[in-house]
Amino acid sequence: MRVAPAASILVGIITLVTLATAAAVPRLVERQATAELTSQLQAIGPVGRSLQGAGNFPEDWPTDPPPDLNQLYGDLDANFELTYENLPYPLKRLVGHPSWIVQTTTVQGVPRQGSRPFLGFQLTADPKYLSRIRIVQGIAPATWSTTDDLSPDVTRSIPVDVAVSLVAARQLNLQVGDEVGVDVFDGIPDRLYRISGFFEPVDPASDYWKHNSSLLPATTALAQYGVAYPSVAAFVDPLSVGRLAKAFGAARVSLWYPISATGADGADAALLDQQLARTTATGASTANSFDSLPLTTRSQEAVETAEQRVQLLAGLLALLAAAPMGLVVAVLVLGVQVVARARRTELILAAARGGSAWQLRGELALEGALLSIPSALVVTAVATILIPVRVEPAGFVLPGLVAVLPPILFGALATTRERPGTVAAIALQLRGIAEIAVIVLAALSVFLLARRGLAQATTQVGVDPLLSVAPLLLAVSVGIVVLRGYPVPMRLARRMAVKGRGLPAFIGAVRASRAPTVGLAGVLALVVGISVALFSTVLLTTFEASITRAAQESVGTDARVDAATLSSAQVRAVERVDGVRAVAAIDYLSSLTATHSPFNSVSVVLAQTGKLSTMRKLPAGLTELVDGRVPVVVSSDVLKSMGSQRTATVQDVKVRVVGSLPSGFGLGFDSGWMMVDEAFASKFTSSFVPATLLIKADPVKLDTLLVPLQKAVGVTPDADPFASAVTVSTVPHAISDRESEPVIAGVRIGLLAATVLCTLLCILALVLATAAAAAARGRTAGILRTLGMPRRRLVALIAWELAPVAVVALAAGAVLGCALPFVVTAAVDLRPFTGGTHRPVPVLDPTLLGWVLGTFCLVILVSGAIAVAIGDRVNPSSTLKMGA
Repeated sequence: MRVAPAASILVGIITLVTLATAAAVPRLVERQATAELTSQLQAIGPVGRSLQGAGNFPEDWPTDPPPDLNQLYGDLDANFELTYENLPYPLKRLVGHPSWIVQTTTVQGVPRQGSRPFLGFQLTADPKYLSRIRIVQGIAPATWSTTDDLSPDVTRSIPVDVAVSLVAARQLNLQVGDEVGVDVFDGIPDRLYRISGFFEPVDPASDYWKHNSSLLPATTALAQYGVAYPSVAAFVDPLSVGRLAKAFGAARVSLWYPISATGADGADAALLDQQLARTTATGASTANSFDSLPLTTRSQEAVETAEQRVQLLAGLLALLAAAPMGLVVAVLVLGVQVVARARRTELILAAARGGSAWQLRGELALEGALLSIPSALVVTAVATILIPVRVEPAGFVLPGLVAVLPPILFGALATTRERPGTVAAIALQLRGIAEIAVIVLAALSVFLLARRGLAQATTQVGVDPLLSVAPLLLAVSVGIVVLRGYPVPMRLARRMAVKGRGLPAFIGAVRASRAPTVGLAGVLALVVGISVALFSTVLLTTFEASITRAAQESVGTDARVDAATLSSAQVRAVERVDGVRAVAAIDYLSSLTATHSPFNSVSVVLAQTGKLSTMRKLPAGLTELVDGRVPVVVSSDVLKSMGSQRTATVQDVKVRVVGSLPSGFGLGFDSGWMMVDEAFASKFTSSFVPATLLIKADPVKLDTLLVPLQKAVGVTPDADPFASAVTVSTVPHAISDRESEPVIAGVRIGLLAATVLCTLLCILALVLATAAAAAARGRTAGILRTLGMPRRRLVALIAWELAPVAVVALAAGAVLGCALPFVVTAAVDLRPFTGGTHRPVPVLDPTLLGWVLGTFCLVILVSGAIAVAIGDRVNPSSTLKMGA
């Protein structure tokens, strides 16, 4: 090991870096899976995550005497808790204890004060409500209890205390002490309700108020004869429910189990998906009923999305890592060749002393083991400590495979012969068959990749090795073609050199055509290096373009505002924001009845088409009647269902189709919609109340437009997006949100890491290939020096070894690097990463590709300079023998 230790140290460094990569990458992917699962669960908010359901409130208690809390709610609460206790792990680690409230339908009443004709109460009972609210005016509701010896008239005169929110009280000008009569007949109410106090939430940001947002503001109810009137949620004392059997007889229980977005392990995604499906199918057990309470959640959809994206990420990273890992093996082979050739004199001496071939190979294999196995143990232990994730087999198998590779290579390449032995000679004879096999495997891999797709393969079998090595097989195939076709131009160069006077050119051309110094490993390094660099560049630009396009699709234009309803004051405020050029208001009417048409119903988009046409390309003629019919634009699916028919009647309005647009046009409905100009809104609805504002902005000010728009519509910039009634989005903000997702970051890091790794390995491969050929070059150089050739002209020999093959491999790698993205995007649907409705296609940026090619040419020049410097240090006299 003391002979030429530099080469052994270099092999050890390469092995150490490879071990670190093999130990860290599976753990980082596992951490990425956890981050993606957390991100998807956070994206749907606490209400979307929770397991929630609603059912009838079980009325099964004695009314005399008034039941206590345990009689009213004990069985119900115990059953909900039992459902929680029976949840399986790991789901139970994410789910919290149940919360629930009981609410009646809106009770229509007549206030005794004021001029309002009606006021509705949605009576609400929660045994723990006093821990969630704070009475800020008046007192908490008292328990309403009556006895049977009281006459009905006296019972009717005793009011039921309720508490309403301070927000609703201010909206409706309510006062403490106001009374509302219910079921009034001949001026006498059957039940009387009194507002005993106003409350505020103790913690407005808690999940309780997000699940029960209707408890705070005033809402609108509709009387049986169609008159709208205000309504408020009203807490009653939990014990009062026992005497309000009539009101609570049709009450509903709203139940939810909170689910935490953090604490989930990405490796449990598939198991969580199954457990959530089983839990929602089973439901929650209820008291006094054989039927369970149905549960729903969006968490299962989020888990499935995270699982799909992580599987696709793992497949894509395997696809990206295959070529660099093949290059690592090639570089290790070159490094071990350098070490083995440096040890050849010592091996010959040991063989002369009686050492067998197996002993000699065993000694070199031991050297390789000392370089790799201790490093593997240390690196794996450090990776386990620094990246604490659940132990997966890949985290130990991959470092183990890397650790056994150097001993195998050291033992296989150890030889005392200048010429190939019997086994090596047979291998050389089978080289052609092996090359054909590699090319056939590359074609099969690409065919399967295009046919099955990476997403389908990773879903069915995980990371498919044959599909993942497609880029490597293609690179090796291109390298084989380069080496097989490379001697042809070199023979032509040799013929030209014969006619010239340059001896180095003639000898260099002869050596390059007969025995290329760089060899398959060097050519593979060049082809893989430039192809991966260009492939990563094209894929990064493709990601950028696809994410931008998806953001534009989701926003609809430069910016948008969405709400249930938007007032005219909010619209005017948005129009006055600096940087806003145009605002198009849109209202939505869902599922209007259609007659005299192939479809039964259609959703109507009422839009200011004149302003919208400045942002989107719309058909002309939407503001004037066509043969007495309202002109409309329909989605492509509606047009297809109509066939040749272009007229219909929607909500008794005769319409005529004047054009169509893609279904996913970003107008609120994915399919089955019809657009009508604002001028004809009165034919479909009583008033045009916009719910969406599409905004065209000054491109210079678009990046800073989000906060001014939020202020214009009354949204606090740091407000919880899940608690806000109005949402504002811009294209830059949507792009930023998408780019911050863990999977997108993982893809970017993988692409950049593959580029950097391949570039460094390319430099090492060229230097090692030149160093490995030092002995053969030295013999030729010694003869030439003996014949009188100056030392400085020997540099040309090394240039002939590198320059022609570098040019050919660079050209082949550039073609492969530009072709690979088309192969990958044809097999891998990147929409789970980028979003949007259009499948991403490769985007070739000539300027950026030119910079990459120029940078790689500079890398090759630097590598060549290093190789020339190393080759020039070889003393030719040391390679000559008497009689040679």
